[in-house]
Amino acid sequence: MNAVSKVLLTAGTLGLIALLSLRNERKPESEGKPQLSQIPAEPESPQRPNRLTLGDQILSSYASPHSTPSSDLTLFKNYLANVFLLVKQRDSRHYSTNEDLALFLLGRQGNQEAYLSEDSKLLNADRQLVDRFGSPLIVHPLSKDQIEIRSAGPDRVPYTDDDLVR
Repeated sequence: MNAVSKVLLTAGTLGLIALLSLRNERKPESEGKPQLSQIPAEPESPQRPNRLTLGDQILSSYASPHSTPSSDLTLFKNYLANVFLLVKQRDSRHYSTNEDLALFLLGRQGNQEAYLSEDSKLLNADRQLVDRFGSPLIVHPLSKDQIEIRSAGPDRVPYTDDDLVR
């Protein structure tokens, strides 16, 4: 599957989840039809106290043994681009730091919709977005609509030759 197909698939999936969320909030049209709100929720496990978000599912291969540092950052970049497609009223200058972007994705800043769970593998204990090496990602807004994401790479030192940038 090429990158364009992945982006379109991810955007479609995020859109579908948003529509289902809106539908779930409506009152039932008739008593006889089963509604989404009547489906029992999955019991929470002690290992994962927070319910997985769609973002956690999309980013499940992030930092896995079967991915590369470059593919991790590309996956996150595509995911973030799709989240920003859903959030029309935004300005990337409001997400000018790693912490600001993490708060937005956790649903604590901006539109209050969680796109990552609290225990996402992209977050460290300080709620910073991290690369596969455990280093915080460097977030740099380029314009109102663009953000540069940088991984310090295997040496964990930013702005060296092994850095990855998207």
